[in-house]
Amino acid sequence: MRAKLIKELFKIRNPHLVPSPSDLKKLEKKVMSVSKENVSIHGLSKKAVFELTTARNRNLIKPDQQHSLRTFPVGFFGMSVGSHAALSWMLVSRAELIKIVDPDTIDASNLNRLRFGWSSVGKFKIDIVKEQLKDMYPDGSIIASKKTDAISVQDIFDKNTAIEAVVDEIDDFPSKILLRKLAKERRIPLISAADVGDNVMVDIERYDIDAKYPFFHGREKNLENLELAKLTEQELRRLIIKLVGFEHNSEQMINSLFGIGASIPTWPQLGTTATIAGGIVATLLKKIRLGERVDSGRYYVSLDNIFVSDFMSSENTGRKERKVSHIKKMLKI
Repeated sequence: MRAKLIKELFKIRNPHLVPSPSDLKKLEKKVMSVSKENVSIHGLSKKAVFELTTARNRNLIKPDQQHSLRTFPVGFFGMSVGSHAALSWMLVSRAELIKIVDPDTIDASNLNRLRFGWSSVGKFKIDIVKEQLKDMYPDGSIIASKKTDAISVQDIFDKNTAIEAVVDEIDDFPSKILLRKLAKERRIPLISAADVGDNVMVDIERYDIDAKYPFFHGREKNLENLELAKLTEQELRRLIIKLVGFEHNSEQMINSLFGIGASIPTWPQLGTTATIAGGIVATLLKKIRLGERVDSGRYYVSLDNIFVSDFMSSENTGRKERKVSHIKKMLKI
């Protein structure tokens, strides 16, 4: 394996040359680490391993940009879409530090959207994701937590190097509010992506640019001070549906939103769009870190609208509008 890596590294550095055995021997001496602190896999230095695993990013990501991504600490909360996001972020960044949080173990029904096998069922999500991240980049540091109480979440934000961006893929609504409060206080960006049927809904909240930016884009007023514990189940359901919205959703997804807790136990998800959502989150983290203009707002990546020719037909649109109107009346939205 070492010989193969040395040959690949030579090709990366000299794409126009065919190496001789002597060339490979010289390169091997240069990149083999003599320091235990600097050794990575197969005896190679950490620098050489980083070069190998980022070589095909070159031109798309310049060396100084790659270093910037590498030193961008991000916290990922929730390991469904969050697992896809964290793994995709490691692909593009080879981050020195990633923090992941999720309290749950893996159910068999999770396997429709997570890249885990049956051997993972019953294990904690963060344990599996941490193992995958370390296997992808052994020189990165992964801090994992199963605790989602306010103090523990604040520790994830601040201790052992403060995070500089938040990815919200956590399920319970009070935790979503907590993440936004902490992000706003620290003036760091928050990204959330949800797979909604065959489409992806993305929320970007740039508290690093505007500390007064409203939670969830102001879709519900005064969320920061709302006493969630006092809401009835119907009121909480109404609030969640209002924040999620019906825009750009398929008829099946609209039916599903209304059926949560009645005909289906929880939010329905597909592994295909969960994977896409993770890639979108990682791309947005890259763009934000590199200073591209990424504005706050809600965005939709509608595969239905792109690929299904009659998705926005008057017949389909009219039927969805009538259904949405009926649901809004029932829930008094």
